[in-house]
Amino acid sequence: MAIKYVSEHDSPDDPGGLIKQALDMGPEFPGPAEDILLAWMLRLGADHDAVAAAGRLIETYGIAEGPVPADATGKLVELLRQTAQCPPERLGDELRRRRGGPRRHER
Repeated sequence: MAIKYVSEHDSPDDPGGLIKQALDMGPEFPGPAEDILLAWMLRLGADHDAVAAAGRLIETYGIAEGPVPADATGKLVELLRQTAQCPPERLGDELRRRRGGPRRHER
């Protein structure tokens, strides 16, 4: 069953436009940024490269460089930048840890 999002910002790299919606809220975005990032990763699905998608999003949304706001939106930008630079194997370990699954060294 396919999911159809109604957001005008829906794209393969930002299903439902979740990241764009949070960024557009600016200081009104209440956070937590970590929850939005995790929801975004889960929406991407296992077959979509989150590291590459994060890199494309920060370029597309114009947040690749420069200072970030001192609010939840800024935290989301920082997390996206970190994700874009994360080695894929480390990202997988981090997601398993957050979901409570086994870590690579525990197998």
